[in-house]
Amino acid sequence: MKLSSRTAMLTSSITTKKRWLASFNIKHDTKNSLRTIAATLCLTLSPFSSAAVTADFEAATTAITVQESMPATKQDTNESSVLKMVGQADMDLLWFSIYSAKLMSVDGEYQQDQFPLKLEIEYHRDIDAEDLIEATVDQWLHIGIDSEEIVRLQQQIEQAWPDVKEGDRLSFMMHSQDKGQFYFNEQALPIIQEPGFAAAFLDIWLSEQTSRPELRLQLIGANK
Repeated sequence: MKLSSRTAMLTSSITTKKRWLASFNIKHDTKNSLRTIAATLCLTLSPFSSAAVTADFEAATTAITVQESMPATKQDTNESSVLKMVGQADMDLLWFSIYSAKLMSVDGEYQQDQFPLKLEIEYHRDIDAEDLIEATVDQWLHIGIDSEEIVRLQQQIEQAWPDVKEGDRLSFMMHSQDKGQFYFNEQALPIIQEPGFAAAFLDIWLSEQTSRPELRLQLIGANK
């Protein structure tokens, strides 16, 4: 589906999603309901994987504000290697293991507005890209981001996310409030420099308004 069409659909469905978040319950097809919940709770970027890599990368470059798209430099590698783990957590839903997450910083402590900050997630299940995008929007709504702002932020991920496969590892390095970079199995993807995007993405996990407060406490090392 084209970006413009998906964006229009998002704009028209914001009110419906707000009501859905407030009143969701499992009343019908249990399999489909669990699939929707799982996607909503297991948010992160999906990888440029297998046969979809080339086509998805070319499409992504038209939707992402890119400063550079070359492989990780020696400086990038060194910066990542010196980071220390702040905390880690597992995301489970009923009897399903969804993903494992780690948060890393320079000194192994979490402080708001301290950079760089890296979130690394390893998936334990396959999840469709469409479900991930919808779930990301739901979580941005949950933490209180304005609907119009979500449309702008959503454009940065709309064409960049193929399906997530079991065993894929995705990382997001936040360099500042407005600058971040994705890594797929340690391979650097384009830098995103979109006002507020980096902060909004990590806030899905780190905001005090997150839908998973216990997972947040584990990631920021509050239970050490």
